[in-house]
Amino acid sequence: MRTILSLLLACLLLFPCAGLGESASEEPALLSIPLPIDFSGGTPPAEEFYIGETAYEDPTISVHIKYRDDLSEYMTEYKGKKQAGVWVVDIRIGDASQLRTLAAVSFNKSAVKKVAEMASWVHPVIAFNGDFAARRTEGLIIRQGETFKNKLKGALDVLAIDEDGDFHVFAKPKKNEVGDSIDGKKIINAFYFGPILVDNGEVPEKFTTFQYLHENDYYARLAICQVGPLHYKMLITTMQDVTVGMRLKDFARLCRDEGAIYAFNLDGGYSATMLFRDVLVNDVKSADPREVPDIVYFASSWNGETVE
Repeated sequence: MRTILSLLLACLLLFPCAGLGESASEEPALLSIPLPIDFSGGTPPAEEFYIGETAYEDPTISVHIKYRDDLSEYMTEYKGKKQAGVWVVDIRIGDASQLRTLAAVSFNKSAVKKVAEMASWVHPVIAFNGDFAARRTEGLIIRQGETFKNKLKGALDVLAIDEDGDFHVFAKPKKNEVGDSIDGKKIINAFYFGPILVDNGEVPEKFTTFQYLHENDYYARLAICQVGPLHYKMLITTMQDVTVGMRLKDFARLCRDEGAIYAFNLDGGYSATMLFRDVLVNDVKSADPREVPDIVYFASSWNGETVE
């Protein structure tokens, strides 16, 4: 387990750190208005805070989406005509509780629904598919502070997000290696999928992979990254069968170059889904995302009240 995240984040607060994103001192402060740690949703986004079709900013959350098709340096061996495109979503929140998760029915059951349907229940500013939780007999499922499963067998990697919104990654942890807190901080959400794409600012030499990750194929992918305190990026490639995606190692390098201190791979392929303004952003032409068991989303907590 890596324990130096707090030092790196402190560095970001004090002075700019090359390769780790912008200095927090250069960014406007957001209000910290906590949401309950449960499966209720956020405050519905207000129309007045949308900035065109690709951004949202209210006093508690900032979301900016950019599309990158300048990926030739990451696809040097690719010889096809339809190269990947990647949406890079820059997200800042005022309180860690605004990074939230939800199940289609329950994290104890394997029911599935479309991301759009689940999102309609909780009013996200932006939402993504999750890690196909509850579809495995082993693993770690902690969601919104509640532990649903802790049956680790050293098979896959784990991402744990603590009460401060900080990331902790574990490479193939075994039984009892991850509990419900880290260094005295309660784990609010834990994902069991992976692999770890960026660990302490570095791309691992080897990845923990399994058959459906298509490690060396050009495949649709989704990553959740931390780039600073309460500052995240989500990277998602174009939908499967529309253009090609990316190989895992190239996708990891892109996450690192986008400033990730930690990055973790979530479910990809036909599951890879991003919803903004109730629109499926990465849905192009004939591609259709599958139903999934869970989502991860970022919510507003702005209540419209002026803080003295």
